[in-house]
Amino acid sequence: MKEVFDNTAATSRDTRPQWRATEPRSKVLIVDDDAAVTQQLFWSLCDEFEVWAAHDLGSAVRRATIYEPDIVLLDLHLPPTPDAPATGLRILEYVKGRLPASKVFVISAAAGPEVRAECRRRGADDFFGKPMDVERLLSEVRGAARGSRPES
Repeated sequence: MKEVFDNTAATSRDTRPQWRATEPRSKVLIVDDDAAVTQQLFWSLCDEFEVWAAHDLGSAVRRATIYEPDIVLLDLHLPPTPDAPATGLRILEYVKGRLPASKVFVISAAAGPEVRAECRRRGADDFFGKPMDVERLLSEVRGAARGSRPES
């Protein structure tokens, strides 16, 4: 359990810091090379989840390996192949191979039925087009997070 400082718990007589235990938060990795999309998703999620961001193949693999996210929000068109879905598909395959319990939600503006089918074949849990319905995405992320937490 993580401990968090709670300044509201101090009374007027006792000014020592008070600590309270909090439930562990689900971990979300955002993989997108568009800074505006990354910022929007980060600020939409950071109050409820531990959130990291990656912008290319190398940073995505490093963060997935180190942080072992419960949920990955993955754009397909990323450096070093921004004009094709190859990099995003490689990341999808890596995450599902290394962390099979992780939920991967693909977010892409340029993906036809063939690419969507390939994403599902490689283990994607859902697909969101761009521009994305942020409320629907948040609802799916929250549902996935509830499903990934161990019962107490």
